[in-house]
Formats: sequence, C-alpha cells, structure tokens
Amino acid sequence: MAYIPPGTYTTGMKPPLPYGVVDTTVMEVVEAPERFCSQAIADTPGASACWVQTDLHDPVVGLHQVSTQGFCMDVHPFPGQDSPYPPDGLSTWDASLFDEMLSSGRFGPRRLCSFSEYELAVAGPLSNQRFIYGDQPNPSLCPDDEQTPIGSFQGCMNQETGLHEYGAVLAQWVHLDEQLVDWACRDPETCKASGGARLDDRSGSGAFSMPYIVAGGTHRIQTRQAPYTPHTFHDHGQVTGAEGCDDWGWDDGVAVCAEPDPRYRLCASQPGDDSCRALRRQELLWQKLLSRCKNHRMTECLSWGVGLVRGKRFDACPGSPGELGPGQGR
Repeated sequence: MAYIPPGTYTTGMKPPLPYGVVDTTVMEVVEAPERFCSQAIADTPGASACWVQTDLHDPVVGLHQVSTQGFCMDVHPFPGQDSPYPPDGLSTWDASLFDEMLSSGRFGPRRLCSFSEYELAVAGPLSNQRFIYGDQPNPSLCPDDEQTPIGSFQGCMNQETGLHEYGAVLAQWVHLDEQLVDWACRDPETCKASGGARLDDRSGSGAFSMPYIVAGGTHRIQTRQAPYTPHTFHDHGQVTGAEGCDDWGWDDGVAVCAEPDPRYRLCASQPGDDSCRALRRQELLWQKLLSRCKNHRMTECLSWGVGLVRGKRFDACPGSPGELGPGQGR
C-alpha cells in the first residue's frame, strides 16, 4: 500500500479545463464521434485532451482543499497486480457488499476509500496532477482494454504516490464523503445525483442517503465522466438490492484503503505477540480472497467473501452462473 501523510492539501482539476468536448447530444447519428476530437480541442482555449460526452455527463471536480489524518491505499486497483480486471465489475448493491466484507475486520484494517482519499492519492497530494500520469494527456501510457493484466504499463502511474491505473482503465467505487459534498453542493448543478436527488440528502440517522459513488475516468472514447482523471465522479443512486443484477452490465472496480496500523511495525520485531498472530490470520485471509477474485467474476468473489463473513452460504447475484459462497468459509 501507499501511504498518504496527514495534512491539508489542495486537490482538484487545475484550470483551464483540459478537455475539448464533443457533444453527442446534438448529433442525429452518433457514428465515430472521436473524429471531431481535433476540432473540439482546437476550438477550446487551453484544451489538450478530448472528451466525447454521452447524453449524460458528470462533474469535473475543481480546485478545493481537503484534510486527512493520513491513510494507506492499495497501489494497484483490486484485485491487484498481474490480474485482469474482473469481467462483471460492481453495481451499487455489490459496492455495499464489498463494504460490508471489509468492514467486518476479517481482512485486516482494510476498508473502502472515500472519494477525497481517492482523488488525493491518485492525483498526488503535492503534485495534484490532472491525469494519473501527469498534467499532459498521453493515453498511450495506459492499457486500452480491461483484459491487460493490471500493472503491465509502468507509465500509467503517479510518480509521487506510486499508484497505478486508477481512473484510467476502469473507474472505482468509493464512499461519498463530507469534503466532496462541501465542494459539490456549493452549486446546485454539481450537487445533483442520479434522478435529480441532491448529494447531501441524508437518512434519519444523518448518514448520506447515497453512500457510494464511482470515482475517476476510464479509457473509453465515449464516456459520461471525464477520461483518465481522478477529478471526476458519477453515481448510480441508492442501494436497492440484487434484483436484476445479471442484466445491469456494470464494470466499475473498487478502491481499497486502510488506516495506518501499528501492528505492522510491531510484528516486524515481535512476531510472537498475540496481535501479530491475529494480523497474520487476517493477511492470509486477504490473500485467499485475492486468489478467489483474480481471474473470476466479482459475483463469485463477493459470494465467497460475504459468505465467509456471514458464516453461511451466500449468493451475491441469485440465479447467475458460477460458484456460490463457501458456507463456513473453508
């Protein structure tokens, strides 16, 4: 994992906005819209990259300050280096299951990242790059398909933090957090979630009604979120359950963070400590989870992991083909 030290930092897309926009909503027939990219860049002051917007498009997060107590983030997107991206990704329902799985503590101090953590780590707390690999667009540095093993393109990384591929191949599910909402809800247009709801809508407990959003862009030519950058997000509404999960077609990934845990230093010098034995069990279980998730669908990954946490057989997407959860997790 990469460590992001505590502090208050300025993050967000540096002006001017680097995208020349091809607006597909004005086209009678949307056919090879990328052919208009050169003209869109030329017509936009300061633009150096192209964004072929679909009929939906999502905010580019502008400059703002975020504070952190310090956190760790996986260097490579889940499920890790040398694995292809899972073919089915995660829905809102799946993101809630992944969150439940990590929040159990069975896999060590890992948890779902917040958007502000994601943006800060992928852009770099000090460098605050427009794209994961720098300020100037160069998509050739990153894979252009999801079958390429994660980490294959060494240039698709932030040199400051060492993070690879986030917001470049797939986008990642994260927690909506107060610092993003503070930025977004200064303007009614950026505060809108799917269906016209506001990002700052809360439940009776005070928690956000929509706890999960998708951070970062992708490699796609035509996309709703700004490509190749951590400074963008979109949502899929509230968690509604697994009904129809096989027909959703999601392909978003997930970003894994953790609080700094003193056990890792302690156990380097005192491996026999009781807390170290517990940590070793958690780390072994995490490696077992990764082995269950690499080269498999996320449905199978979640079925196994959540089944282990709940201690009973679990099916993340009832009726889908593939393996179910492990019963008692053996």
